[in-house]
Amino acid sequence: MRNTKFLTLLLTILSIHSSFVWAQEPLQHQKKVYLSPEGKMYINKDLPLYFWVSTTGENNSQKFLLNPSDDSKPYVNPSYMDTEGYNTFRSPSKVDTITKETIMPESDIIWELYADSKPPVTNFSFDNQTFYKNSNIYYFNNKIELLFKTKDETSGVEATFYSINGAPYKELKESIRIENETLQLIKFYSVDNVGNVETAKEIQIRIDITKPVTNLEVEGDIYNNILSPRSAIKLTSTDDNSNVKSTFYAFNEGAFSLYRQPVATSNLKEGDHTITYYSVDNSGNEEDKKSYSFYLDKTPPMLVDELIGNTFIANGKEYSSGRSKIKLTAMDNKSGVKEIRYSINNGEFISYDQPFYLSKSGQLKIQTFAIDNVNNQSISTIMTDKTNISFVDLNGPVLGHAFEGPSFISRDTTYITKNTKIRLSAKDDAAGYKHLEYNINNEPNQQYSKSFSVETDGQHVINYTGYDNVDNSNSNTFIVVVDNVGPQVFFRFSIVAEKKQTINDKSYDVYPSHVVLFLSSTDMSVGYEKMFYSINGAAPKQYTSLISDFQKNKTYKIDVTSIDKLGNKSTESIEFFIE
Repeated sequence: MRNTKFLTLLLTILSIHSSFVWAQEPLQHQKKVYLSPEGKMYINKDLPLYFWVSTTGENNSQKFLLNPSDDSKPYVNPSYMDTEGYNTFRSPSKVDTITKETIMPESDIIWELYADSKPPVTNFSFDNQTFYKNSNIYYFNNKIELLFKTKDETSGVEATFYSINGAPYKELKESIRIENETLQLIKFYSVDNVGNVETAKEIQIRIDITKPVTNLEVEGDIYNNILSPRSAIKLTSTDDNSNVKSTFYAFNEGAFSLYRQPVATSNLKEGDHTITYYSVDNSGNEEDKKSYSFYLDKTPPMLVDELIGNTFIANGKEYSSGRSKIKLTAMDNKSGVKEIRYSINNGEFISYDQPFYLSKSGQLKIQTFAIDNVNNQSISTIMTDKTNISFVDLNGPVLGHAFEGPSFISRDTTYITKNTKIRLSAKDDAAGYKHLEYNINNEPNQQYSKSFSVETDGQHVINYTGYDNVDNSNSNTFIVVVDNVGPQVFFRFSIVAEKKQTINDKSYDVYPSHVVLFLSSTDMSVGYEKMFYSINGAAPKQYTSLISDFQKNKTYKIDVTSIDKLGNKSTESIEFFIE
């Protein structure tokens, strides 16, 4: 073999033609030989090798397949590379190409060939490093650039390919920009210069710009946004994308705390409070802050017991005003009384709805308790004696009031005029009605004898009390608003007057004949009822729509009367000239 001259080494490669594959299947890539710009030759390690010799370097020269020695025949034509990476083929002794003499000292001629069987490795990264990963999905709260970096140890990277949401694979030319909120399934792989194909990888990305939503619920006692010390505030947060990371809350503009469980109100002081709360999802989206205001009522009702006295003979019957009955009155600072119960001599507790008889003589033990609408409870005990009575009258007269003349009710408010008479009434079916007293706006009391009126405009509070013959009393209060003022009247023309004209020493705004006049009226109290108008002294008409059809070269005077729901009137006039 020392005299063997290798003039040309040719490699024949079995080709695998590429084809286009749909439905997220990677493209087909041929295994091949690659000659680098530096002149290095790389071959896919799976390809067969054949050695040919030629006496010229021309591509179209005659070539002869080189046959191996007898013991090598089973392993050549084809033969395969056994070593990954750098390989050599050698011939003993270098020969001078001019003199054909062996170069001394002798050394081998070396042909280099690089075998490559390993595919590239592709990794991805993001221009925005802030993300949340859950169940193999990457969540971002802003648009991103998806970047790829591929490395190949031997022949180098030829190309990277990608597919989005099942689309056909295409070659990656630049980074991938992801902007919308739909879930993006991205598959990708790379191929090296000799056709080794990386196993396709995938990544799921979702842009999440939707804020979480937090709802507040009160557990336990609540009544019209009034809570008790036994109440708790529960916050429930949802997020359809990256899920809720944290929920925060703060009371009364204090520092925010992490929400972990329903927040008890027992540590707060009695009074008005506001809780502010919001949530943050795992992508970093922060919900707009919400707030809930409430009153914390820690005070139970105040319970007052009254032992009623006085007697009076009416219709041959003796009436007692209370020595034989107990009247219970509960007052609450905020949420209002829900229930009163009482027990006599350790008996069953009974719901209290009116004064009750003391049915036993001697020493009595009366236990009472009152509950407000958020279940705060007060307890008291009464010890008393009872004597025989003939008839017990614990109730004051039944009171009432009515209006004679103009009146109008709106939103629980009664409106009247100075001409309206207020009539008070009282009735007592037991000891009998004795007299009525009343005052206006907490002025000194007056004895009621006949209906009366209130002349001054504005709101007035009427307090009145009725007494029976055993001095039981009932009081009532009502509010009236006195309105003696008619509605305001407004004029508006469809065209703005741009000039004036003097007629008989009087200046008039001038309008064209096609002008339209609109009337409107408002009342600050009871509201506008109806409106009438008269043109140049003609009979009044009720206003229902715009006024038009004016004659040319004529002056007009329109008198308007507006009436509110109490009958109060106001009038206005407008004069103008039609050219």
